[in-house]
Amino acid sequence: MTNIDMKALRERLHAGKLTRRELLQVSSALGLTGLALTVLGCSPKPTAAPTEEAAISEATAEKAEEVVQPAEKKYRAAYSSVGLAATWVAQGADTMKFFGDLLGIEWKVYDPAFSVDQQRKDMEDIAAQDWDFVAVHPLAIEAYVDPAKQIISRGIPLIDLDTKLAEDLDSLGIITFIEPDNVWMGEQVTKKLVEAMGYKGKIVHTQGMLTHTGAQGRAKGFHNVVDQYPDIEVVDETPADWSTDKTRKIWEDLLVKYPDIKAGFFHNDDMALAGYEAIKAAGKEGQIVIGGIDGMPHALQAVIDGKLLATAVNPTGRIHGYGTWIGYFLASGRDKPEDIPKFIRADGPLIDKEIAPGILYLSTHLLI
Repeated sequence: MTNIDMKALRERLHAGKLTRRELLQVSSALGLTGLALTVLGCSPKPTAAPTEEAAISEATAEKAEEVVQPAEKKYRAAYSSVGLAATWVAQGADTMKFFGDLLGIEWKVYDPAFSVDQQRKDMEDIAAQDWDFVAVHPLAIEAYVDPAKQIISRGIPLIDLDTKLAEDLDSLGIITFIEPDNVWMGEQVTKKLVEAMGYKGKIVHTQGMLTHTGAQGRAKGFHNVVDQYPDIEVVDETPADWSTDKTRKIWEDLLVKYPDIKAGFFHNDDMALAGYEAIKAAGKEGQIVIGGIDGMPHALQAVIDGKLLATAVNPTGRIHGYGTWIGYFLASGRDKPEDIPKFIRADGPLIDKEIAPGILYLSTHLLI
């Protein structure tokens, strides 16, 4: 299949200008051809003997240039994000909206700008309205239990993304929890860093929000590795709370206090690249190796360019895509709540220069 520009296709879909041929390209890339086409009312005619890749029928091919309108919005869903200033979150919201156009879901996306108090207000607002389903990416564990219970008590499916709403999710009654392996990601990136350090020297651990279970897992993964090496000294673990401005200020001060830093591990790529800017300004690019987590397109390019030693993919396209499809399956009656596993692992690989270009392609097209 030829390369497709997912951003351009999203814009064409919103404008009602997507052709059937383009839809087939998108659906093939997503591995969802039959279902996506059926949803939009343009499924190819069945053939008696399918070929290896289910060839498009002549009747469908003849209509390939007909314009496909966005699906009529039949379902209404809310997404309580942690903050759209983060590229990981913004790309996840884009994924939801793209699938929403395909599946007939009208998303309302809330942006609390990394404020726990504002996200609590957002959750209370969501709890007071009618929705076909709700997805939430919590900033803090146990912070929104009451509005979550209110949503669930009204029979609205609630899907938890990336970090835990509560320690005991089973008793809360959510539909499912979709999460990457944060400990594994922290371990893999840290292994690359300590190897590059020669297993000795000073390293900085710049954390996200300590109330976030994803950050807690990444910190555990970091220490699982560095604590094995007595010649490695962790000189700072100040949380930057996902803020690029705070990260740069922290690193500007640390580079003065510890001029011989050899490595830095950051809980996400936005913070890692903010740290890189401080390192570059101090003229220490050749001295310090750094790594992050998330695997967003700008970070993947930074790995290719040598600015980041490594990153691990926290697959925002999969996590938000899974949440959207599960909500659709429930709202459309395709699945019942008891059909959905209570936990779904969303995996993503460790990134180095070898595989970064392929993952960059997938990430740009909302496929990982």
